[in-house]
Amino acid sequence: DALEFFELTRGDAAKDIFDGVNTTWTRVKGGETVKPLVEKAIREYDLERPYASIPLLLQIREAIRKVEPGVWRERKLNETEQLIKDCLGLYTEVAAGYYYAAPGQPVTLKLEVINRSPVDVMLTRIASANFQFDSTMNSRLSFNVPLMHSIKKQLHPAKAFSDPYWLKEPHSTGLFTVNDASQIGRPENEPAMIITLELMIGKEKLVVQTPVTYKWTDPVKGELYRPVEVVPPAFLNVSEPVMIFADQSPRKLQVLVKSTVEGNLSGDLMLQVPDGWRYEPPTLPVSLSRRGGEVTRTFTIYPSAGETTGSVKAVISIGGKTYDFAVQTIDYDHIPTQTLLPKATTTVVRVNIQKAGNTVAYIKGAGDDIPVALRNMGYTVWEMKNEEVTPENLKRVDAVVLGIRAFNTNDRLRFLMPDLLTYVKEGGTLLVQYNTSMDISDYVPFPIRLSRDRVTEEESEVRILKPNHPALNIPNKITTEDFKGWVQERGLYFPNNWDEKYEALLSMNDKGEPARDGSLLIARYGEGYYIYTGLSFFRELPEGVPGAYKLFANLVSVGKASASKPVVSEEIITPAKKKTKSR
Repeated sequence: DALEFFELTRGDAAKDIFDGVNTTWTRVKGGETVKPLVEKAIREYDLERPYASIPLLLQIREAIRKVEPGVWRERKLNETEQLIKDCLGLYTEVAAGYYYAAPGQPVTLKLEVINRSPVDVMLTRIASANFQFDSTMNSRLSFNVPLMHSIKKQLHPAKAFSDPYWLKEPHSTGLFTVNDASQIGRPENEPAMIITLELMIGKEKLVVQTPVTYKWTDPVKGELYRPVEVVPPAFLNVSEPVMIFADQSPRKLQVLVKSTVEGNLSGDLMLQVPDGWRYEPPTLPVSLSRRGGEVTRTFTIYPSAGETTGSVKAVISIGGKTYDFAVQTIDYDHIPTQTLLPKATTTVVRVNIQKAGNTVAYIKGAGDDIPVALRNMGYTVWEMKNEEVTPENLKRVDAVVLGIRAFNTNDRLRFLMPDLLTYVKEGGTLLVQYNTSMDISDYVPFPIRLSRDRVTEEESEVRILKPNHPALNIPNKITTEDFKGWVQERGLYFPNNWDEKYEALLSMNDKGEPARDGSLLIARYGEGYYIYTGLSFFRELPEGVPGAYKLFANLVSVGKASASKPVVSEEIITPAKKKTKSR
């Protein structure tokens, strides 16, 4: 329950908020016959004998059927039938032997029905369009005696997969594509498989729709349930979501194939690549002997000669049909298990990325995929634990990158910063990604004040404030073209006040907002560079945005690249102006 409170701002304080709103059966044509029956059922309800209300509930159901068609009739019919089931103490369960089922495959179903009342109830029919069967029977449901029934049926070959309906089609920015308008507004899919039970209570029929579930016993949590879902006969999960090709050298792509069918599965695995790309070998055979079995196959991908961005998709051919789905499971204690079926794709980017240096240290924050991106650029990444952040180890790396919200989540960083700042002072490069609003005076060489400023429009204009700065020129030339194709946002939690020793390189803003110049700040500290950025590299790099890769490579390279090439920015070598930047 959630309480809501309303404050009277206009009108008669003596009146109730619902005064004048008819919430009785008289609002529905024909409802005048239902109202007295409902009042009688409430009045005569026996807490110790709920089944005694069933004859009256059956009368109410018949009366509701005679009112005018509409939303209220359907809603109240469903509620009345649920009350009948509740007063019977009716328990129905259909459990499958596994939580995945592929179209056309056999599924073992175990049915259990219990009538926990002395009312005479007969089970007369079991049917399912999902399994193409319809069986009549005449089984009495005796008081508190379970009726058990086991069947093995083939799932309909044309049964659709049960991934979330709003994710079945590609979606545009901020808008899902749903071809079946009747689905719109549903918080989740209807059950993937339903068994229909027909019961007779005297001469009255009661239809019970029972979803097929999977249940198991956890040694700690006890008996647990999850929906049974319709999935392809095999899942294909690619090893890397993004592959960056800095030149024409080939790279390996691994595809994990997992069977969801009972018994043997055989097929041919292949790739679909963009124009100008190729791969070897053309196909790889796959053979699995049991459900849940896995095997990994490896392809070699050769990129195009020119700069392009595209998608490589894994496809498996089984019995003359092709499948191209991966699997992603969302499993938390507080929600039902969710199964997503995204396409088995990896984004491939052919972009001429130059870099300087070889080894980058990464210190984890709240968690991002920056280490993967750095390896895509060709760096060796040392994911440093707190105890490994020492002056001796820092001398072995060319740059240090802090993960997102590292200041917020890593309490030890406060004590590690002196060594990190000394590392910068002696010629190192430290790249700090965004943190939420806090006092970061212990983490910076010169003052910075964080704010909640952000730019959420990923297509907003980016203005380059320091076009000649080394970080925007060496080793890759950065222009406004490199800010095209960014996803979800530009950045967040930008500083809005900083010491004059920092240089702001970029300016941007959402429509109707003032300029935000704190997205990328860089300062010389001793012989090295301290960089603070709120740009959303943690979103852009996993999506393979070429411009984000080039800019991030420049920031990581700035110390090494600037040492080997002439400095092209006058601002870097002249004394700082005597003012404090504030936005």
